[in-house]
Amino acid sequence: MLKNITMILGMVIFVGILAACGSEESSKKVDAPKESASAGNSEESVANLEDIDWENMSESDWENINLSKKQFEQLLEEMTTPDESGEIIYSEAKMEDDINIVITLNNSDGDTLENSMTAPFTDAIIRQFYKHSAFFRNEEPIIKVVDLSGYVVMENNEELEFDESGETAGGEELGTFAVGDKVDVAGYVITINGVSLTEERNEYADENPEEVLALEITLQNSTQEEIYFNAYELELYDANGTLMEVYPLDNFDATLQPGKNSSGTVFFGVSGDSPYELFYTEWISGTKAMWNISPQ
Repeated sequence: MLKNITMILGMVIFVGILAACGSEESSKKVDAPKESASAGNSEESVANLEDIDWENMSESDWENINLSKKQFEQLLEEMTTPDESGEIIYSEAKMEDDINIVITLNNSDGDTLENSMTAPFTDAIIRQFYKHSAFFRNEEPIIKVVDLSGYVVMENNEELEFDESGETAGGEELGTFAVGDKVDVAGYVITINGVSLTEERNEYADENPEEVLALEITLQNSTQEEIYFNAYELELYDANGTLMEVYPLDNFDATLQPGKNSSGTVFFGVSGDSPYELFYTEWISGTKAMWNISPQ
């Protein structure tokens, strides 16, 4: 998660500076931004963009951002350039009309964890810039994030809120569950069928945990879209509150069409300090469930 946040924030800094540092000739040709209650003077705002600490933007900082339509479109265009490591994260970013924005991720990975994490932060950042541009007419933009195959990772027409951990705020806490309970976590219907300790080990693993815990899991897709799930979306903590790591065996992952299901095993290297607490958070909605895990 932190990698993605840093990556996207770095992109914003980069494109913001580029938008601010265009030539005098091009800045004279762009349309002057419309006056709005949330935006300051156009010339002053653009001149100060490169002085802003983008990672710690306050409401008063945003009030000083007022982009013309051309500057906002340039910002979208710059998203498709390589980042500092040379990676191209976005294949295309464009306005379909004055309110619809389509961002294409530079992969065909569908609803992977990385895409699902990248999409909301992309939405939040682009939405803020849009709302401080001449395109904004007191109506939230519709931002669609897709992959190269056209799969819609996320489509949203409202502002997202994030908590201090970077997850979307306001997600429902479903409570605490036991092995055998069938739990619908925002369309990811998860059942922990069984828990056991296994003697199986990966001879090539760097890890040498005290024990290896095996969780037998069934996942059903109750959404209307394809979903993706893997072991690394789960968090397991021992009785001391220490995060346990996924152990490299044949861990369950699945891409499921609507209404379909699959089963498999997730392995964790554990300390032996049970009982354990297992968490799953559906990242976009923030909906969370917890299971008490006590291996026999």
